[in-house]
Parts: sequence; structure tokens; C-alpha cells
Amino acid sequence: MKLIILNAGDSFELGGFNKLLINHPKKNKNIIELYQDYFNVEKIEIVVGYRAIEIMNKYPNYHYIYNKKWQTTGSAYSLSLALDEKPCYVVPSDQILTKKSIELMNLYENCGLIKFSENKRLTSLNVIMNNNYMKEIYKGASKNNDPELIGVFKICNIKLLKEWKKKCIINSQGYAGQNLPLIDEIPIDGIEAEDNTFEINTPEDYISFLRKI
Repeated sequence: MKLIILNAGDSFELGGFNKLLINHPKKNKNIIELYQDYFNVEKIEIVVGYRAIEIMNKYPNYHYIYNKKWQTTGSAYSLSLALDEKPCYVVPSDQILTKKSIELMNLYENCGLIKFSENKRLTSLNVIMNNNYMKEIYKGASKNNDPELIGVFKICNIKLLKEWKKKCIINSQGYAGQNLPLIDEIPIDGIEAEDNTFEINTPEDYISFLRKI
């Protein structure tokens, strides 16, 4: 099992600050250190792009993949560079997660974290659920108070991994989650993340996080 961290974007809304270095003041650890604590994996691969040397220099012991096309591609292309047939977790660089959420994911073969929220960005991905399984993924305004897909996945099925990689190559400018293949015979569970899961894209997000904790 390996962990793939998508960290190639320029995080322009944070002035270019590397999101993996965002600090959790109560735990006195940053996002990458929390990921290392929470995920029980054999290998951590980080796909880098903008200011790649910043994170590689600080944490030289991880495995790195450089997305040379980070300016013109989305997280889908970054994921395509790292996906193979090995079971994996996939996470973005901007989610402050909880250990309990990851422990819940450990119980499933194929799953993704979802969150019910009223304050969604127009670029957020939403997911239509059928019982506990993902039925359809779409971007934009929520159609029927559908939960948000927050970009954290565990995929073990080889067919899913192959199809995901193929779709990410074809739709390289989109989000990784947009290209997640939903195949009837291979269900993907939607696991609700804990309330104190935070996505940090702007200074306002971080202020809200600090107030919450």
C-alpha cells in the first residue's frame, strides 16, 4: 500500500505557500507530518511542481515525482504520473484530516471521503450517492444537497486503478476526483469525514480552522 500526495499546484490564493507546510497548532505538526502519522503505508509518493525544491529540500526521504506540466495541467495529470497497479491512498495537499477518518477508510477496499457542507466553492466536486455507494460525480452547484467529494481516496481494485489512470491522462486538465471511474460491479463507498476536517485554500479558510479548533 502506498500514499500518493498531489502537491503540484501553485496555491496562488495562499501567495504560493506550500500547503503541505500548513501547521496544525494544537498538534504542532504540519499537513505532511500528519499524513505520515495517519496513513499506515509502505511508501509515500509526492507529486510536486510549483516550487518543488521547497518541499523536497525539507523532506528528502520521501519519493518524489515531478510534474513538468504543472502550469497547464490539473491534479488529474499529476495523479496519472503516480498511479500504477499498486493499491493506494490518494490525498490532496490541502486537507487537514483526522486519524479517525482514515481509520474508517481502512475498513473498505475502495472508498472516498465525503462531507456535507453548506459553504462549497463553485469548483467543488459533488457526488450523488446510491445507498452508501458513489453513483455520479459532478462539479458546480449542488443539485440536491449532495455531499462534497473532498479528494481523499483509497483504491485497491486493479481494474479501477487502470481505468483511473487512463481517464486522468485523457482529461489531464481536470481534477483527479472528476476522473474516478464509477463501475457498477466495483462499488466505491462514500465515507463521511469528521466535522473537524478542513480544506485550506485561502487565508480565510485557515482563520476559520483556527477558530474551530
